[in-house]
Amino acid sequence: MQLEEKLYTSTEVADVLGVSLRSVYRYLDEGKITAEVKTATGRHRFTKQNILDFLYPLGTDKQPLKMETVLQPVTRPKQRMEEPVIRQPQPQQTAPADEEAVDWLKKFREAAEKYRQEQDRATEVTGPASQPPQTISGLGDVQPEPKVEMPAPPQKFFYRSSVGGLKDIAQNIDKSARKLNTDYAFTLNAGLSLHKPIKPFSVLHVYVAPKDREMFERMLQLTTSDEANAQLCIVEASGQHVFSERREMHGLYVVSDLQLRRDLLDAGEEDLAREIS
Repeated sequence: MQLEEKLYTSTEVADVLGVSLRSVYRYLDEGKITAEVKTATGRHRFTKQNILDFLYPLGTDKQPLKMETVLQPVTRPKQRMEEPVIRQPQPQQTAPADEEAVDWLKKFREAAEKYRQEQDRATEVTGPASQPPQTISGLGDVQPEPKVEMPAPPQKFFYRSSVGGLKDIAQNIDKSARKLNTDYAFTLNAGLSLHKPIKPFSVLHVYVAPKDREMFERMLQLTTSDEANAQLCIVEASGQHVFSERREMHGLYVVSDLQLRRDLLDAGEEDLAREIS
């Protein structure tokens, strides 16, 4: 009998021996055949030597034992010491003459495997079932961190004005705001220029309340423009802190030093941000 050097399943061993799968399991329980490997799921795997030891218990490969001889106790050579496996005693049952006609154990295992595969496919489609919160000993339930919603960036609107240059536009913003008792505050290059002389720039950036933007559009005779050609950028303030923390410099209002530094950093003007004392 030619056997390959590989691990055989219980079904393959049954085919080699010419017996039913149930008989192989009975040989295992009675210690007449040894499985080299037992998987984590309880399945047995046999080597070529396991099968030869069963077929030739007397150490010869010339005359294999007949099946009726196999059912008798056999003196086997000593094997390497392994941790003993404690098996539950199985009740002895008298099998009917045709018990090997249908391998019910094999059919049961096939049905269980088919059910497991269907469950795996269902999990891939619907996703794993929800799991309860994990608990770490001594710390209580570990709840998922709440999502932190980042504030939306402020709305910016770009314009050109017919009232004159940047200085004229800045003075008209202040005049209109004081006349109508509304708030404003310059930032970025316009705000920094109120602190110290800086290199020339082409766009004024000013915070106004969202409700006042249309009023400034009318008072300054503004027309919308793209960013590249704009003279003025109106930034809608997201909160009153922009105005409550502003300061007056040279007759105009500018955002706080902290807000000015933050706006310069957000605009990528790191060198200018470092100039804020």
